[in-house]
Amino acid sequence: MQQTAILLPVDNRPITYLFPQLICRLAGLKVLIPPRNLMGSLIAPTNIDALSSWLEQAVIQASGGAIFVCLDSLLYGGLIPSRRSNDSLEIILSRAAKISNLKKLCAGKFKIYAQASIMRISDNYDNTEEKPYWSQYGREIFHWSSLLHKQEAGLLDSGSELEAVEAQIKSEIRDDYLATRERNFAVNKKIIDYVVRCDIDYLIFSQDDSGKYGLNVLEKEKLIQIAKEKQATNIRAYAGADEVLMSLIAHYLNTQHRPPPKILVQYSSPSGKAIASNYEGQNIGSSFACQAEAQGLQVITEADNTDFTVIVHTGSTIQGDHICLPGFNDSSAIDTKTSAARVIDLIKQAKTPVVICDVAYANGADPLLIDLLLQHQQLFKQIWSYAGWNTTGNTIGCALAVGSACWYAMSHNILSEQDRKSLLFLRLLDDWAYQTQVRKELMATRSTDNALVASLMDKYANIIAKGLDFKPQSIQYSLPWHRTFEVEVATELS
Repeated sequence: MQQTAILLPVDNRPITYLFPQLICRLAGLKVLIPPRNLMGSLIAPTNIDALSSWLEQAVIQASGGAIFVCLDSLLYGGLIPSRRSNDSLEIILSRAAKISNLKKLCAGKFKIYAQASIMRISDNYDNTEEKPYWSQYGREIFHWSSLLHKQEAGLLDSGSELEAVEAQIKSEIRDDYLATRERNFAVNKKIIDYVVRCDIDYLIFSQDDSGKYGLNVLEKEKLIQIAKEKQATNIRAYAGADEVLMSLIAHYLNTQHRPPPKILVQYSSPSGKAIASNYEGQNIGSSFACQAEAQGLQVITEADNTDFTVIVHTGSTIQGDHICLPGFNDSSAIDTKTSAARVIDLIKQAKTPVVICDVAYANGADPLLIDLLLQHQQLFKQIWSYAGWNTTGNTIGCALAVGSACWYAMSHNILSEQDRKSLLFLRLLDDWAYQTQVRKELMATRSTDNALVASLMDKYANIIAKGLDFKPQSIQYSLPWHRTFEVEVATELS
């Protein structure tokens, strides 16, 4: 009997709403997902009551499988509203209490896999996804938060620096920020109780946009400790966010049969593991370890008896970034020549299908690596999945999830070359063509016109399609949140 995946994303973006559906399709799962107009966007929160009703009806109608739910949608109206919402703790906890009812409604037919976010703290003045005061106090709040963490850890010699930073932020702003954090942290502690009571079968606390120190990091450490004290071994907490729904799906697929897939991990640079990961407060090796563990993958060191090979592509000293924020060094062009050539050699040497995690840069692919892959088009036959977007955790989680879906489909003799190529096509079109090429032109012209996007993207779509020996039809492009950060590619795949 075909298993059903009930998906409840964190919002309606292409990467959170559409791409997880494609992963499920690749693995042969039937997908039930709320109508897109019920999901939150950049400016509108989710219709919580309608979404909750939809979820209950989906469970009643489906025969069995798994529920993958981003709890922020049910509790706050989405990931962004979780930072902006002024709803009281009591109201949010009353919504959380419905988790127990949902588990009863499942009646043993479904397991529940859940994501809950740890409220982020970004080091910039961009209030697009924050409360309005972030445009004036964002970097100061980030600094203040890191000092509060250091103070609690006993790492501050005196309180003078903390006092100086606090003086830069209005007291009412500090009070509001701390109150929102404390409310969300109280909710997350309560969610652990639902895991202990088996109302939730597997939980990931996601932490996006972070430094090494901060109240969000401190909260993560406390949540891990609480889970450990309550012997809740089915809880993970790590850097990530937008990829977590995919990782939950992969965990389900990888634990359906024993043993789970065994992966051989190879870095394109000898120093790759130790390179600091932008926006995560840790190194790339730590990020990979967290993602692999969360998905239930078994990492081995010998090439024999491996289900697939994972190549983590990095630079040699730093992680580049295709986005240069005000006040930060420009790292949009780093030296990856040796490392990219090494990726090509590793693919040729691989004895199994290959998954490529392209984290040489944040916010887009390594253009040099893609150029080399397009020069060796025959290698695409060996590549199960590729990703190179946004943060290290986003990229690794996404690439591994597609690889896991391919493994699952192959294990059941249903792996479709058409579906595999379609996901490769979409990632290359997004992560390389759009993020590293077209987006720069849009930002320079300050345009979000869909016709301009299409005119710029078409030539890259033709290049990628030729490289993959793939024929997409009637491609349409849009900027769904009317900003240049993400693109949506709609196509009939033939």
